[in-house]
Amino acid sequence: MNLTTEQQSILDGSKGEYLAKCMRWLVQWGDVMGAEGLIKCDNTHALLPVPNLMARNASDDTMRSYMADLKQACEHRTAEGCYCTLHAAFVTFEDVDVPENDPEQVAMQKELADLAANAGFIPTFTCAPYLVGNVPVRGEVCAWTESSAVVYANTILGARTTRHGTESAIAASLLGLVPEYGVLLDENRKGSLRVEVTANLTHPTDWGALGYFAGKEAGLGIPVFNGCRRPSQDEAKQLCAALATSGGVTMAHIVGVTPEARTLEDAFQDEVPEETILFDNETLRAQYESLRQITGDEIDACILGCPHASIRELAEIAHLLKGKKVADGVRLWVDTARGTKGNADAMGYTKIIEDAGGTILTETCPTNMRIPAKRIITHGFKQAHYSRGMIECESIIAKTDACVRSAVAGKWLGD
Repeated sequence: MNLTTEQQSILDGSKGEYLAKCMRWLVQWGDVMGAEGLIKCDNTHALLPVPNLMARNASDDTMRSYMADLKQACEHRTAEGCYCTLHAAFVTFEDVDVPENDPEQVAMQKELADLAANAGFIPTFTCAPYLVGNVPVRGEVCAWTESSAVVYANTILGARTTRHGTESAIAASLLGLVPEYGVLLDENRKGSLRVEVTANLTHPTDWGALGYFAGKEAGLGIPVFNGCRRPSQDEAKQLCAALATSGGVTMAHIVGVTPEARTLEDAFQDEVPEETILFDNETLRAQYESLRQITGDEIDACILGCPHASIRELAEIAHLLKGKKVADGVRLWVDTARGTKGNADAMGYTKIIEDAGGTILTETCPTNMRIPAKRIITHGFKQAHYSRGMIECESIIAKTDACVRSAVAGKWLGD
């Protein structure tokens, strides 16, 4: 890679061994990806995971080394002018009666959180940073972890970020640099697959179904959605999460919505799409059925808020639960950012949900915490998909009202 004199100096150790290591990460990564050099990065969303479930098969020495490395990162300040937020944690900091919230892990995560805040990281602890103030503008170069947020940033906001992991996002946060490759370059933001949408999309989960289908079809490509209306924020959130779940999608275009896709021609940069596929009502139904292969109808968990719930979603859940009770033996979890929960507290939504027997969790998610369950119901395609492997349970995908009705009944009631 072509480095500037200053970048080479950092690589050689002029600012200490840790920043030299960060520069090595970026240079080695850039070399692998074919980047010609590094460019300025103004915005990051980084992950500071406690080495618990991420490394549950690792030795104690390995985990201690990993923790020490994260602490060392937090001894440095984030790059000047770089807006840095934090991804969801592996525990909740709330005082809630959740057995999976191991006190030792909470203490470790809180220690890291305090160090990170002193280093300049904003303690958002969410998988949906765009809901709590991290909203980059069109063309802004970012370094985000969380695949669903990456797709949202590129697709809805017109910002530019490749997929990042812990090390690269921390390095970008401290150095304010990223390798220039992939969707950071104009030519790599061109659509590859045209998706004609004729299905009647009436709920955010329907948009999740669209993303789940298109992700499988697009793989590592860039799907272009034509014929659909403008999605709401919650609909776009589910679309982007599902795209990154079933495929390796980094961005998509929604004609007339994505800033650089005013027209179909814009989305394909005036070239002919490689392929055109149809998403109709039959295809929509098939996506739901693909995540409803279960051996019984009793449920023991209802998980809402994947990605983290917006205040509008919390209002809907509270409305559906008002005056009702979650069935015995069923855990209803709603996951959200701490800032969003503060608004829910003020508006009375938290009390309604808790009075019904539900729990609002901040900073984390059930998949990170490995909630033990046999059969869950959820309104997020991402949650339904990953629960089967990471929690090792059966899952049912449904719209929010069906999820809540089933949680109250204690069994899957259907749509």
